[in-house]
Amino acid sequence: MGVPKSDHDDRPSALLCDRLLLAVTGSPAALSMPQTVLLMRQSLVHDIRVMMSRSACRFLPPYTMRLFAGSWVHTETHKATEDAPIPHLSLTEGIDLLLVMPATANAIAKAAHGICDDLISTAIVASPAPVVLVPAMNEAMWRSNAVRRNVEMATALGYTVIDPAIGVQLSDTRSATGVMPPLEHILDQLNSTVSSAKQPEGAVS
Repeated sequence: MGVPKSDHDDRPSALLCDRLLLAVTGSPAALSMPQTVLLMRQSLVHDIRVMMSRSACRFLPPYTMRLFAGSWVHTETHKATEDAPIPHLSLTEGIDLLLVMPATANAIAKAAHGICDDLISTAIVASPAPVVLVPAMNEAMWRSNAVRRNVEMATALGYTVIDPAIGVQLSDTRSATGVMPPLEHILDQLNSTVSSAKQPEGAVS
């Protein structure tokens, strides 16, 4: 049975990208990701592949994310599926962008140091496409010397890190820097990253 043509008729002419690999790590901000994934799936990306870290699964059941993503959610490095026999290679093959959102301090540290001890960290190193990290953490952690150093190291490796915005911290309900910025701002950054990656080497924008 084929896919009805109308399923694709409402997509805008300018998509973010064809294939996006989303990595969700263990921040409470993961709770906002199902709606974000649904929005991207409806109008911004043709194909979304989703990975979740073990700690992300504590906040958000993979089955919930699977319903919104419309596809299998990968959670374990060694759990191969029919469409991803070697997950960190199969999932990154042919993608236009790897988006780590939300990105914890732990995820940023692994990216900065090239650590490959789980699916997401291994996929980051294996990714042939641009990698964008969207941090979400307590302000004390974001301001720490260790995290600042790791952000600088990740940026030096060619990864894009989108600075967090000011919002309410769950720990004390105080307004502070550390929450994910508005989706519109994130999408602007993603569009810029994807466009830059598509430019021929040496081209001037």
